[in-house]
Amino acid sequence: MATPLRVSSRLTGEGSAVLSLAGEVDVSNTPEVREAGVKLLSDGATRLVVDLSQTEYMDSAGLGTLIGMLKRVKEAGGAMAIAGPQSQVRRLFEITGLDQVFAIYEDLGTATKEVGG
Repeated sequence: MATPLRVSSRLTGEGSAVLSLAGEVDVSNTPEVREAGVKLLSDGATRLVVDLSQTEYMDSAGLGTLIGMLKRVKEAGGAMAIAGPQSQVRRLFEITGLDQVFAIYEDLGTATKEVGG
């Protein structure tokens, strides 16, 4: 059985935010992920770290949502990073070549420091 998605987000400083995704990100719940990301951006975040350390699974819809967020962040002159993806999710980034598009860090602390949280 799929692990239900838990989305939490918080502003961490001037223009910085963390979006944490726990469980499984798939086509059924990407609207919730997109909505949370858009809210952070509309609240003034231009530096966004997406914490995937608790994400057990992600499909192409989830990746597409992250790409959309990255585009919005860059249009706002900001930066976005991925933090702590588990091996299965990291492999998805590698297979699709998106590890060349996203800044991916081993853990949330490093990602936040690099993006300017």
